[in-house]
Amino acid sequence: MKNYQKLHYSNYRQMFPNGDCVMVTRRECFAPATPPSAANPFKQRWFYDHESGLAIRLPRNKMGDDLGKRNAADLKSEERRRAREQENCPGELDGYYENGEEVFIEVEDEAADIHSILEDKALLDTLFSVLDELTHDDHELWELMTANSKKQTIADRFNITLDGVRYRENRLKSILRSNKSLKELFEKD
Repeated sequence: MKNYQKLHYSNYRQMFPNGDCVMVTRRECFAPATPPSAANPFKQRWFYDHESGLAIRLPRNKMGDDLGKRNAADLKSEERRRAREQENCPGELDGYYENGEEVFIEVEDEAADIHSILEDKALLDTLFSVLDELTHDDHELWELMTANSKKQTIADRFNITLDGVRYRENRLKSILRSNKSLKELFEKD
């Protein structure tokens, strides 16, 4: 386990057996402890929190022993996690250092089909341009249709009958089917 006493902390404290803490110097916090004895069998333990810059000299009692052991276990598990991360992913996948400067490379996706991606983008662009040409009500109807809204919800929204909803849906589909750019796009298939 890493020696956490070698790190620099911004706050050093000493905890008393009742749980109260007082500010102390680094020297007082990390002063050598007397060895455990029959009168006091607990080892000297510390609590380290490098993120908040805090080191605490814990009391030599059951509470201090439990807290110190728990903190040491957390620190050790974090060290193991970081070691596994470094082992599994040692660095950036698309970058490396050359002459002290970071250089990025583009990693090619072997499974990507560029042609189908471009065709899909062209289709989407065409669909969006056609939808932009619709009136506000037709656009709202399209949104409700694609959201699979119930006919009654659409009828209530536009204050029309269910037959009126069917008529408007058919009219909108007819507008979309007769659009020249959509026809050309789908005739290619």
